[in-house]
Amino acid sequence: HAAPEQSSMSALRHFARRCASSLNTARGLASKAPRKKTGSGKKTAAKAAASAPSPGDDESPTNDHAAGTEDVDGTIGAEADKAAQAAKEAADSFTRWAKGAGAKLGDGAAKAAGGAASFSETADKRSGGMMTNIMNAFKEEYRLAMMDPGDAAIERRKSQPGYVAPGPVDPYEGTTAVAIAKEKKSRFRSAWESVSQKTGLGAHVTSVFSKLEGLKQTPAYRKGEEMLEDARERWETSDNPMVHKIQDLTEGAFFTETEQAEAYRAIQQRIPDFNVNDFMAEVRRDVPKVLGAYLKGDVKALEGCAVSKEMLERMGGQMKLWQHEGQFVDPRILHLSEMELMEVRTMENSPMIVLQFSCQQINCVRNKDGEIVEGAEDDIQSVHYLWAMQLDDVEYTHEDGRKYTAPTWQLREMVLRGMMAVAA
Repeated sequence: HAAPEQSSMSALRHFARRCASSLNTARGLASKAPRKKTGSGKKTAAKAAASAPSPGDDESPTNDHAAGTEDVDGTIGAEADKAAQAAKEAADSFTRWAKGAGAKLGDGAAKAAGGAASFSETADKRSGGMMTNIMNAFKEEYRLAMMDPGDAAIERRKSQPGYVAPGPVDPYEGTTAVAIAKEKKSRFRSAWESVSQKTGLGAHVTSVFSKLEGLKQTPAYRKGEEMLEDARERWETSDNPMVHKIQDLTEGAFFTETEQAEAYRAIQQRIPDFNVNDFMAEVRRDVPKVLGAYLKGDVKALEGCAVSKEMLERMGGQMKLWQHEGQFVDPRILHLSEMELMEVRTMENSPMIVLQFSCQQINCVRNKDGEIVEGAEDDIQSVHYLWAMQLDDVEYTHEDGRKYTAPTWQLREMVLRGMMAVAA
């Protein structure tokens, strides 16, 4: 941009110099103009009046004066005309330069944009499409960040390589014949066989191993095995407290898995891509659905949620009690806290994860007539829950009517730990 700025400043300076020169010339001529005598001036005026046409003529006096009078060189009018002409030429020159500079700048910007685009395309091709992949990854992460964390966790799991959607598995109906493939020898093994055949080293090694096998048949070796067996029996049947302590350390909890580790191992065997954070995000997403259906008394909506049969029976009994008494609980959930992992254990040979969270609910129960029988409309309570989610095999029906089972997390236990009034 330095070249256009310098040219614009030079054009402005040239324009200013031309205007100043013209004005100075006009002032000098005005000061040096000779003063004519009065008589001569009167004679000149008389001659002009005599030669002027009469008012009755067709042409107006103004047009005759414009056509018949001209400024003489060296007079003030002529120099003023020259100055105006110079100013006009300078202005036209500046306008032409401005248009040219604008066109050059536009062409330069277009070339720069095209160069940047071609550079990005060239760089992307040279990197094997890595730049495009990076931009797509950023766009995908931004899209997931705008979603609910539970839905985003499901989307991430589906986008992982090797993901298989749950559904019926077709039985294998292919061949069961056994194919025998010739083992391919490595270079080292081929070289070793070649060297052993040429030098006879392989036969010597074989003879050494055969001699070692023959030592097992000697009486000394058998005697040593018997002594070792007696020592092992004495160790296992010893009543020494120190021996018992050592046995507890080697065979007890010091070298065995904890209950939590066993539960995690069982989860990984059934769900290889399991992630605790994604799991808690999905449970947090389902909490408003389950609690909302439970407080509304909507059995069908509750059956569509991840709730076990045992829990459905308990919730169904409470909902029937509300319906029998004609009571309606306010189902609104104002706030839901984050999930907190409390315990991971195994129950009935199935892994279970216990979570803790709290909800802000309105403690307001109405009767059939809409009258408040318990709580108030502005009685906001912080309700603390414990949820136990258990991994079970649930049977589903595919679109084509086939049934299949898939490991699914279900609500097995729900405990209301307590309620606390929220200060207004």
